[in-house]
Amino acid sequence: MTSNNNPYILPTLDIFPALDTRSLALISIITALAVVSRVGLAALPNVKLNSFLTMVSGILAGPKAGFTVGFLSILISDMAFFGLGFWTPITSFFMGLSGLLAGLLWHNRGSLSRFELALGGLLITLFYDIATSILTMIPFVKPETLIYTALVGLFIPCPYPMGPAHELTTALLMGMLSPSIIHVIRGVERGEK
Repeated sequence: MTSNNNPYILPTLDIFPALDTRSLALISIITALAVVSRVGLAALPNVKLNSFLTMVSGILAGPKAGFTVGFLSILISDMAFFGLGFWTPITSFFMGLSGLLAGLLWHNRGSLSRFELALGGLLITLFYDIATSILTMIPFVKPETLIYTALVGLFIPCPYPMGPAHELTTALLMGMLSPSIIHVIRGVERGEK
C-alpha cells in the first residue's frame, strides 16, 4: 500500500509497477493489431493472431501489459464488431490471463528458445480454450455433461477441429515469429540499430 501526497486521494495498492510511456505505446499498438487481426481473420474460425499478440505483449512489456492487451482486444472487438454477450467478460478475462501468464513466465528472461515459446504458447492457449469453452457452456448444458460437451465441442471437426487449430497456430507463431519480434523490439529499447 502506498500513500499519496494529496490527502484527498485514497491510498492505492501497488500490485504491479506503473507503466511507462513506451509500455503504454506498445500496449496500444499491439491491442490495435489484435483487434484488427481478430476482425480480419473472423472468416477462419479459431485461427487467431490475438493469442499470439497477447502473449508477445506480456513477454515484451510484462504481465500487466499482457493482461491489458488480452482483455482489451477481446472487449473492443466484441463491442465494435462481434457484439457483446455473456461470453465477453469470460473470454476477455481469460485472454488477459494468457498475456499475464506469458509475462510471468518470460518477461524477465534473457534468451528464449523457440521450442519453449511454442510449447508454452500451445499450453496457455489450450488452457484458454478449455476454460472459456466450459464457462460459456454453463447456461446451455446440464452440469453432469458440461465438461464432456465443452471438450467434445473443441475437438469435433466441423469444418475442422477448432481447439487444435487455435492451439497449433498460436504454437507455430510463438515458435517461429516471436523470438525475432522480441529480439528486434528489445534491441530498439536498448538503442541498437
